[in-house]
Amino acid sequence: MACFTAPLAQALVVTAAKSACKGGAAKSRNPFVRRLGWLQKMLFGGSFLLAVEHVWHGEITWKYPFLTAVKDGNTADMLHEIATLGVAMAVLITVVWAGMVLVSSALEKRRAPQEA
Repeated sequence: MACFTAPLAQALVVTAAKSACKGGAAKSRNPFVRRLGWLQKMLFGGSFLLAVEHVWHGEITWKYPFLTAVKDGNTADMLHEIATLGVAMAVLITVVWAGMVLVSSALEKRRAPQEA
């Protein structure tokens, strides 16, 4: 129904955090701050694909109220889906991103002595 809104909301928060860092994010020593762009792209991309899937199945329409669950009176079910599935997807994406950052940082540290 609208589970893509939780990762989308997180993507907007990550975008705000990244812009608050401005040029400092690329120069930061913290690998998680340097790789916020990865998380941003993963969250926006996943949200976009989920939204397309919901449009494909007719759960999102092009006319008001846009979400068929609201029109059909299933708002409570929709909010429950956002709170459970949407948040779970956002957390899973964040965990995968954190794993990617840790692996890339370990690989960078491993290569650094060889290059020197």
